[in-house]
Amino acid sequence: MAPRRGGGGSYSSSYGDDNPWSDTVLLSIGPYQSKSLFIAEFAFDILSLLAFVAFLIWACTIRNRSLALKGAICALTSFICSQTSLVVLEAMFIAEAEVTMYYLICLMLTDFFKLAAMCLTLYVFWELIHRFLSLTRPSGKPHVAVTTIHYVFLGIIFLVSLVEWGLCVAYYVRSVNSNYDLSWTLTQVSCAVYIIHWVLSTEILAWVIFLAVKAGNNAFASKLPAMALITSAISWCAVCATVAIIGIRYSLMPVYQYDRPMYLSTATSIVEFILWVGTYTGILLCCAKWHNLGDERKYAAPQYQPQYPVAQFPPGQFREGQYPPIQQQSYGVAPYPDHLAQPQAHPHHVSPH
Repeated sequence: MAPRRGGGGSYSSSYGDDNPWSDTVLLSIGPYQSKSLFIAEFAFDILSLLAFVAFLIWACTIRNRSLALKGAICALTSFICSQTSLVVLEAMFIAEAEVTMYYLICLMLTDFFKLAAMCLTLYVFWELIHRFLSLTRPSGKPHVAVTTIHYVFLGIIFLVSLVEWGLCVAYYVRSVNSNYDLSWTLTQVSCAVYIIHWVLSTEILAWVIFLAVKAGNNAFASKLPAMALITSAISWCAVCATVAIIGIRYSLMPVYQYDRPMYLSTATSIVEFILWVGTYTGILLCCAKWHNLGDERKYAAPQYQPQYPVAQFPPGQFREGQYPPIQQQSYGVAPYPDHLAQPQAHPHHVSPH
């Protein structure tokens, strides 16, 4: 998430100042990475930033302001903030700028906004799944157990992400004094968060496949929103799996620095760019084409309608013991004749003379 934390160059202290944050450091590309590969990674990070900005503009033009769309707007805003600070830091590494240790605050903000964006993306997926499930139930609402479990998962990942960011802050603060004793703990917690994201993205993909099958059985008026969502879920699961596998292979397992391929960071940026584009293209297309499903009320169970209209009479028209007349429904045929109310001609027998 941050530019090569081990890539910093030489330090030069600020004499006469006891504040270690005022010490300067020369940011430079480390000896274990090619400058051309770093510049290629920088280019794709810029493309990712531009893609997130384009997605945010698209999201703001969608009229159906559902909770899922509002969550997507917040997630894209967080991605833009994280990616902007990342691009600025990478530019300083390329320019070999000399900065004070306050640059670590930018790294803290990068990690914070990235974690927030990941949590918000999970919320967007679950909110869309709940809306689809509500269309398949007669009550018009998703099952309570499903929503409860998803919100519990969201709370867990939020707390774990908060713990990870707290460790990041503590690690950066301690690194000002060249104290890196939290490095292994931070690595373990970060990989745990990656694995949790991978597991939850797989659960989301399973739900979306179920909804795609429903769409294939003509359970919805249009298949396009469900197909867009499954494209998004596949990309989301792939990006989470990529980050988790890299973290397990090159962070949890004991390796040396030279065992990590030089092209790995650049390849990761390229893969993330492609998969994030697929993720948010599907999410926003699903939100934009939601109206193709029609009125959600038509999926609910039909309400009882009385066969005969209810007569309306002003209050006080009938005294106690009196009842309003019975209203009869017209069926398009003439009513039965009332023979008692009609005058009848009685024949007179005339006797012959």
